Amino acid sequence: MDARHAELLTDAVEEACAVLPRAEQAAWIEGIASGYEEVKRAAETAGTSRRAGTWYTPSEAVTRILDAAMSPRPASAFQACDPACGTGNFLVAMADRLQAMGWTGTRIAAAVQGMDLDPFATAVARVRLRLRCGGGAAIWRTSIRCGDALVAGAWDGRSYSLVAGNPPFLGQLGKQSVRSRAEQAALRERFDGHVAGYADTASAFLLLGTELAPRGTVALLQPISTLSAADALPIRLACESRMTLTAVLMLPDNAFGASVRTCVPMLTRRASAMLRVADAGGKVQRIARDRCTGGAWGAALAAVRGVPDPVASCTAGTLDDWMRSTADFRQHYYGLRGRVHASDGAQPTPEAPALVTVGAIGAARLDWGARPVRIHGRVFAGPIIRTSELKRDAVLGPWLLARQGPKILVATQTRAIEAWVDAKGIAMPSTPAITVTPKRVSDLWKVAAALLAPATAAEAWWRHAGAGMSTRAIRVSASQLRALPAPGNRAAWARGARALAAWQQTATTAARDEFAEHMCDAYGVPRGAERERLVTWWREAVTDARTAAATSACKHVLLNSNSAATVRSRVAAKVSG
Repeated sequence: MDARHAELLTDAVEEACAVLPRAEQAAWIEGIASGYEEVKRAAETAGTSRRAGTWYTPSEAVTRILDAAMSPRPASAFQACDPACGTGNFLVAMADRLQAMGWTGTRIAAAVQGMDLDPFATAVARVRLRLRCGGGAAIWRTSIRCGDALVAGAWDGRSYSLVAGNPPFLGQLGKQSVRSRAEQAALRERFDGHVAGYADTASAFLLLGTELAPRGTVALLQPISTLSAADALPIRLACESRMTLTAVLMLPDNAFGASVRTCVPMLTRRASAMLRVADAGGKVQRIARDRCTGGAWGAALAAVRGVPDPVASCTAGTLDDWMRSTADFRQHYYGLRGRVHASDGAQPTPEAPALVTVGAIGAARLDWGARPVRIHGRVFAGPIIRTSELKRDAVLGPWLLARQGPKILVATQTRAIEAWVDAKGIAMPSTPAITVTPKRVSDLWKVAAALLAPATAAEAWWRHAGAGMSTRAIRVSASQLRALPAPGNRAAWARGARALAAWQQTATTAARDEFAEHMCDAYGVPRGAERERLVTWWREAVTDARTAAATSACKHVLLNSNSAATVRSRVAAKVSG
C-alpha cells in the first residue's frame, strides 16, 4: 500500500464521517483512531508477521514531551513535524496548543505537518486534524502525507522549528523487525554510512530530525539502547556534529505496553555547560554536559539510576595497556554440544575444567556447582569439559588453547563489573562470558583489581548505561573493558591487588572493603563524602541475594584452604608495584 491508497482511504473515512451528525463526527474519528491503535498494538504484541514497530504514544507522554520541547508561545514562523505521525497524536497535541493561542485551522495546517507509511493511519490523522482544527480537507492532505520519511527527497529541503514524535522501534536482532539487505544498503547510503549494523531504525529518525530542524529542536522517542549501543554510536556522533544534546527525558517502564524501555533525547542548537536529565517521575537533575559528549549519552541513565560520578583524578592510560580481552561466539557455544559433562562432585582440573556460565560469576566469587544450570537443553549441577575431546577440533582446538591457563572471567548484564580470577587455569568460559588475560602473567591480580574497582564500575555506567537488557544493569563489551582507565597510583594498585586476592579467598566484607579503599586510592577518588557515596553504591551493586551457603558450597571445590595471610604473601611476590 502507498500514497494512492491513502487518498482512497481518506475519501472513505471522510464519506463515513459525513453521514454522521456534525456534533458526533469529532468523537467518532477519535474512536476510530483509538480503536486502530489497539489493533496495531495487538498485532505488534502477537508478532505473527513482520513488525512495523508501531506503539502509539499515550497522551500523558505526548504532553510531557511537548512541555519540554515546544515553546509555550511559538513564533509566527513556527513549523513542526512528526516524521512518523501514525494517527496523529503528536500533531493533535501541537495543533491544540496553537489553536489555544488563536491560530486558525488553515494556519495550523500550514505549520503542523506529518508523514507515515501506514495509509489508513494517514487518512485518520488527516480527518482527525480537520475536524479538530478546521481548515479545508485539501490542505490537510498536503500537510499529512503517506510515505517513507527516511528516503532521500521525502522532505524536499523543508525545515522546521520542532521535530517531535514516536518513530517505529525496529531492533535488528529480531527476525520480524530486521531490515532486509536492500533496506540496510539504502539507509547506509541515505545517511552517509551512519546507520548500519544493529542500530534500531528509530535512531535513524533521530538523525533525520537533525536534518529537518538544524536550527530548532528535535525530541523523538527512542529505545534506551540508543543512548549507548555501540552500533548507534555513529548516529550519536553525527547528531552531535550538527546539534547539541541538551536534555534527556526518561519515560516510565512499559509506558506503551511494550517491553522496550524508552527515553527522549532532546537536541538543539543551544550550547550549555549542563545537561538536564529528567527521570520517569519528572524529577530533574543536571550533569556536566561534557560527560555526554563523544556519544556517551548513557551518562544520563547513569545519573538517573543514582550512579555516582567516580571523580577519578589519578589515571594513567587505559586497561588496554595491561590486558587482552575477548568474547566467544555462537560457534564456540554450539560447538560444545554433546561435549559438556557433569562433574559428579569432582574438583575441576586443567584437563577437566569447569564450564562457567555468566550467572556463576560474581565479584571475586564463583558460584559454579552451587546451583543447576541449563546448557544445550540439559541441566548440570557442575558442568565440565574434557580437553582431550576438543584439542583436535578445528574450531574448539584453537579456542581451548587460547583460553587455557590463568585468566579473569567477566560476567555481562550485571549491576557492576563482576569478575573472578582463575589463577589455576581450571575454568573455561561459556558464551557470553568475557575472558581477560594480562599482558604479563604477574599482573593477573592487578588487572582484576582494576576491573573490579568501584571507580571502574561507575565509569562503565557513565559510559555505557543503557546497552544492557535491563536499565538496572550494564553490558560492557570486551573492547569497551580495554578502553576503561587504568589506575595512576601504582603503589595503591598493588595493595588493591593483594587485597583482592584475600577477598576472593576469604569472601569477607572486611576484605572487600579493604580492597575498595585501596582501589579508590589507586584511582585518586577523594576521601570524604564523594568516596563514601561511591563505595556505598558499589557495595550494594556487587552484593546480591545469593546466600553465603551457596558461596560456601563452591568454595571447597574451587579454592584451597590457604589463609588470607598466605594468599597475601604469595600474591605479593607476583604483583609489581
